Amino acid sequence: MKITLISVYPDVWSFGLRTVSSIFKKEGNNVDLIFLPKDFCEPYHEKTIQDLIKLADKSDLVGISLMSNFWDNAIQLTEAIKKNYKIPVMWGGTHATVRPKECLQHADIVCVGESEEALMEFSRKFNNNENIYDIKGMGFNKNGEIIVNGLRELPGSKKAEIKTLDDIPFQDFDYEKHYILDENRIKKMNIDLFRKHWDHVYMTQPTRGCPFACTFCVNNTLLAMHPHQKPIRKRSVDNIILELKQIKEKIPFIKKILFDDDAFFLMTIDEIEDFSKKYKEQIALPLRITGATPSTLHKTKLSLLADAGLKEMRMGIQTAGSETKKLYKRPHTNDQVEKAVRMVYDQKNVEGKYDIILDSPWDTEDDSIETLMFLSKLPAPYMLTLFSLVLFPGTDLYNKAKKEGIIKDDINDIYRKHYHGVRKTYLNSLFMLIKDYVAVNSNLISPMLMSFLTNKKLKFINRPFALFLRLIFPLVKINHLRNKLGFLKTLKRLIANPRLSKIFPENLNIFKSIFSEKKTYDIVTPATED
Repeated sequence: MKITLISVYPDVWSFGLRTVSSIFKKEGNNVDLIFLPKDFCEPYHEKTIQDLIKLADKSDLVGISLMSNFWDNAIQLTEAIKKNYKIPVMWGGTHATVRPKECLQHADIVCVGESEEALMEFSRKFNNNENIYDIKGMGFNKNGEIIVNGLRELPGSKKAEIKTLDDIPFQDFDYEKHYILDENRIKKMNIDLFRKHWDHVYMTQPTRGCPFACTFCVNNTLLAMHPHQKPIRKRSVDNIILELKQIKEKIPFIKKILFDDDAFFLMTIDEIEDFSKKYKEQIALPLRITGATPSTLHKTKLSLLADAGLKEMRMGIQTAGSETKKLYKRPHTNDQVEKAVRMVYDQKNVEGKYDIILDSPWDTEDDSIETLMFLSKLPAPYMLTLFSLVLFPGTDLYNKAKKEGIIKDDINDIYRKHYHGVRKTYLNSLFMLIKDYVAVNSNLISPMLMSFLTNKKLKFINRPFALFLRLIFPLVKINHLRNKLGFLKTLKRLIANPRLSKIFPENLNIFKSIFSEKKTYDIVTPATED
């Protein structure tokens, strides 16, 4: 079977789709993997669509992975394929999982949940011309009849065909068979295009599942779908290390490793000690981990990982407001969160990155101020990422908003809303302000100053002062860079910044060539396990 898989996400990580590609290849299929990175707010160019149609020719199946925000992109590509071919189009990803019947109004097939086992069965039955419409974990549009079969056991659980996550093949990074969107044209991937569109960070997932059911998160839905199964499943340390060793051999210019899961710190101290020793000896690359919570972060675990090469650690704070915590079902107290942040701060070589959610329709000003006051007392430096709450389908907050009439049109109110599109309010501007200052190791916005900036009775004084702090921030940042990097490297950073390039005359471009270093690599591609 010839299969064309398409990623519509804005990067080329695509852990899920790369794993699906490896599953299909292991079953003996021929797979083309196409990356079409673009912001979901923008439709694809007609040239892109024409290139895709040519590449999909003679495919037996086209697969598209999507989250809710990429709804329009997936429909645009699906309609183009169906207009030109009678090829079945399969959708997968989180949106197909929570809204299978909606997706089957456009796609012929959907994958529901973690689909490795379902796709293995589908591949075997499709290639043998057997009935596919009874496969659990999948849904079908059979001549207008919508069929959504029951869920499968989670991979790595006792009753599953895949007994352990170690049995799932590693991601497909055989880039010679991949394609990439570049300047509105889909081009055959080569090493130069790969390096151009890849951030040199290899992302993988040592665990699956999340122990929490935050009301804004898709895990809220997934836990409800599998109430009697253990949600957390872990790969073995040796399996994780083997994957990283193989990818280092295949792609020698990797600069960082990212563990982008929700439960890495649920590994035992013994497991993390074993991992840290082997990672330091055999991988020795800077490591980023996102799977941390205030209740799972442990000083011993953090110290072991820091010694092994941990450089960045991301954790969701989301809110410090007491009422919003209850709404989100965040189980950690502010004291627990602060303790965890200070634990990361004490590891001098580990950068803390924390998430905050804004724009909840149920937020009060008091809750927002409570969060701002909390952030102002945390030790800098740290990094903040600000999200505008999106009420994703299937979550408890979506159901609450739908019931209260807050959501009137799913497509416009949810699918087309950008999760970084924070509303322009005064309090949100203070979140932006503290985000910038703490990133440059400045605790200038202290609790005392934040108390002044959020005082409702002093708005005719504090708002102009907040604007003053915004205006002087570029000077604060330049001074920070000069102290950290020195004068020449700071000058290089300024000249290379695309937002500042317009203020430099063209003849200063010579500095870019002086400062830049080009490296070449010999790429040895070993035989794949397929």
